[in-house]
Amino acid sequence: MTDVIDQADSGERKGERTRRRILEAGRRVFGKVGYDRATIRAIAAEAQVDKSSVIQYFGTKERLFREALDFRIDVDALTVDGDPAASAESYLRAMLERWAPAPDSPMAVLLRTHMTTEAIDRVAFRLEGPDPRLRAALAGAVMFGITFHRHLLRTPDLAGAPLDDVMRLAVPLVRELLAPPPPAATAQEH
Repeated sequence: MTDVIDQADSGERKGERTRRRILEAGRRVFGKVGYDRATIRAIAAEAQVDKSSVIQYFGTKERLFREALDFRIDVDALTVDGDPAASAESYLRAMLERWAPAPDSPMAVLLRTHMTTEAIDRVAFRLEGPDPRLRAALAGAVMFGITFHRHLLRTPDLAGAPLDDVMRLAVPLVRELLAPPPPAATAQEH
């Protein structure tokens, strides 16, 4: 009986290792060639597994890609009851730290050049006041996050919200980032 349990445990550990190898290979392949050009066959070859293993563990290329973009944070553990400001700081810090070790993740590789040249450079050029590139980058991050959750992840509350409601709540955030800080605030900070 113990032999059967040991075999099941080692089989499960082997399965977890195989799944992790496929996921890591998927990240590398997506990062090198992008989502459209990546194939399940290429990911399987990179992971040194059969194509059927990729299907067994992930089902589709899309599901594998979603997991390769894993940026989940433990919201429950990071929430500070009764203190939305502290919770917001905890969420943002955790998100930034979660991605820090993966600057070449598929998402980073696929978006880095486009976001820098098409969004940040062009917006920063038009901003007045201090830190125009940082302000443009933060505004871009907010807008990208909203777009990503509304249209790609289809987060139910955001995807189902009327556009006017999303705009009513989000525009002040973006406006605050793009508007030059008042002269008194700039002088106090420095």
